[in-house]
Amino acid sequence: MRTVTEAAPPGGPPLVAFSWDMTTEHDRLAPYAGQLTGADRAFMVGPYARDMTTIDEALRFCDQYDLVPLLHTLDLDLCGLDPIDETLVKQLGVAARRLGVEWVTTDLAMWTKDGEALVEALVPMPWIADAVDYVVPRVERMQELLGVRVAVENSSYAYVIGDANPFTLQSEIVVRADAVMVYDVGHHLIASTVSGISTDDLMPADYAWDRVVESHLSGVTVLTAEDGPTADDQHAAPISEELWQLARRHLPEARGLRAMVAESEGIRGEDLVAKVGRLAAEVEIWRADGAAR
Repeated sequence: MRTVTEAAPPGGPPLVAFSWDMTTEHDRLAPYAGQLTGADRAFMVGPYARDMTTIDEALRFCDQYDLVPLLHTLDLDLCGLDPIDETLVKQLGVAARRLGVEWVTTDLAMWTKDGEALVEALVPMPWIADAVDYVVPRVERMQELLGVRVAVENSSYAYVIGDANPFTLQSEIVVRADAVMVYDVGHHLIASTVSGISTDDLMPADYAWDRVVESHLSGVTVLTAEDGPTADDQHAAPISEELWQLARRHLPEARGLRAMVAESEGIRGEDLVAKVGRLAAEVEIWRADGAAR
């Protein structure tokens, strides 16, 4: 099985990756595997830290279809109020070494409370400057325990608390903690929708694009509530042209991008093939635009 270090070294083209439903259901992908594999293809596994069964299945799946594994954990609690569960983080470090990943991705959010996972109701970090001082030492300690870097992802928001710029806060955290970063395109659109700030105005000129190693793209559903619009990223929803264009405007800046992930839980195999194919074509456009800038 190839690792991200071997398949996507710094300075080279990024991997084109996808996520899928529960790992035990991956055999449903068998009829489409030939259209999803290739030298630049990867699979993103999303386990709980203690779920070694999912890691085992992901290793089998990636080895069977020659896919490079990526790791997006569901309970690495960057912004939580609970003390860091060092045993849990060390277990995740074991999984990271088994998968051969260089970083572990997680949203800038509270993933657990009183030891219980909040995967269906995670609490994103508020847009306040004081949050940075709280999160930075947690990221630093987690990286020590993991043995690899944390890739801090801009989170999804149903509503906004605070008036600081979320991308500025994300950048400051990763620079101070010497971490790396994930830019989620759909989460960018969601933050714009719920804040009422345009996507381009929300993205600061000094965003730490040099720290972005991974990016995610999935569909977004916008809802109308009494207090204004809200939105949610839906991995099964189609990616709108607005999202593709948002990615085209910003991803050429991510010159160190090493993996681009189509988050795709809940979609049919033939739709996944089309989605990954479009993503691969878009990556070539972004790389050409980035080289021309």
